[in-house]
Amino acid sequence: MNSVWGFGVAMVLLLALYAGCTNETTERRGGTDVPDLTAGSGSLAADGGAAGAVGEAGAGGATAGSQPVTWCAVSKVIACSCQQCHQNPPVHQAPFPIVTYADTQQPYPSPSSKKKLWQQMQTVVISGYMPYLGLEDPPVEPPVQRLSAEDKATLLTWFDEGAQDEGGQVCAPTCDWTKGPP
Repeated sequence: MNSVWGFGVAMVLLLALYAGCTNETTERRGGTDVPDLTAGSGSLAADGGAAGAVGEAGAGGATAGSQPVTWCAVSKVIACSCQQCHQNPPVHQAPFPIVTYADTQQPYPSPSSKKKLWQQMQTVVISGYMPYLGLEDPPVEPPVQRLSAEDKATLLTWFDEGAQDEGGQVCAPTCDWTKGPP
């Protein structure tokens, strides 16, 4: 169990660092130094620098001793990013809505599938396929933005934790794309 948890933390670290590399600018955001992952005794958190990287990414559940990521934290990311297209009904050719916790738990890609939609979400977020930037003709308006490192880490940690409805499913309203850009 401890090695599985350690592997999960290592993956979140690497993904958080990778998310920072997808920025097309040449300047590192946040002004922090890149942690040396090869230093120390082989532990990613040996010097504390790598552990700080996860905390800065705001994974919400990735640091030792912290609480699991809540559904409301994930719901905010989904509402402010994914629901530009994955509304109910979906727009911009999105294949399904992602509005509620129950939506994330639906079988995917068919009702008889054992795989859940949240597992597909995990695959496309890790690969960088989503959010789909919609740059083709006609483009998605307003333009879709990449996930911030913090938002990506929140989603990835939630996926790694099994996509539970931690903290309940009643969340304060955040972004509502049905009324235009937030």
